[in-house]
Amino acid sequence: MGKSNLGRINMKKILMGLLALTLSATALAENKFGIGAGVGVSDSIYKGAEDKAYPMPLLDINYYDLYVKGATVGFQFYKDDAFAASLFVDPLAGFAVDGADLARGYDNIDDRKFQAMFGIRLDADTGFYGVKTGLSAQVGEHGGEGKISAFKAYKVDDKLTIVPSIHVKGYSGDYTDYYFGVTSDEARRNSKIDRAYKADAAYSMGLNLTADYRLTDNVALMAFLGVEKFSSEISDSPIVDDGVLYLVGVGAKYYF
Repeated sequence: MGKSNLGRINMKKILMGLLALTLSATALAENKFGIGAGVGVSDSIYKGAEDKAYPMPLLDINYYDLYVKGATVGFQFYKDDAFAASLFVDPLAGFAVDGADLARGYDNIDDRKFQAMFGIRLDADTGFYGVKTGLSAQVGEHGGEGKISAFKAYKVDDKLTIVPSIHVKGYSGDYTDYYFGVTSDEARRNSKIDRAYKADAAYSMGLNLTADYRLTDNVALMAFLGVEKFSSEISDSPIVDDGVLYLVGVGAKYYF
């Protein structure tokens, strides 16, 4: 895979993950699964990396205890009326970027690569006004990541469902230092980087809003938007712009 594709594919992966995790809420509530396509736009938190639009396949597939959601493949080993637990692998985890995509003066950094991460996910229905929660932890070659999330589906009418969700993610020091740290050698090679930077363990907070409009029982149109705010351990990096990531997109899905 060419270096120039890394940053673009990483943003596509983030968008696919957001769509799969938020839109699967309505599909799972009806014990269905679906496939579709969409287009999303995302900015980048790296210095000078451009905003881009991406076509995206939308996968939300369940086959007995196996599932595919976005780029994530999992195996559900426990489920009852209010609780589910699964093991999963995300082959495209992380914030991969090609150094050449950054602005001049920052563009001679080493490329950050994807990493395959393996993890466990716990999902629960709180029984409190329809709020559902998720808790996950995953680890890979370059560190670990954890996430806690909550969402609620609001059925506006027979066709329109709105799903707001919130989450908090935590990143280990190895993880943040790999993707956002700067070595002394990188600092010497780039005219606008004035120091080495070691990134410590960090966190981010996100808000997402998804709308699902059913044209028929099997066909739906959807739209989403989201924002992710990263902590100072990431936003203070010399190669990071402002530490905020925005996402927006539309799509269509066929439910079986």
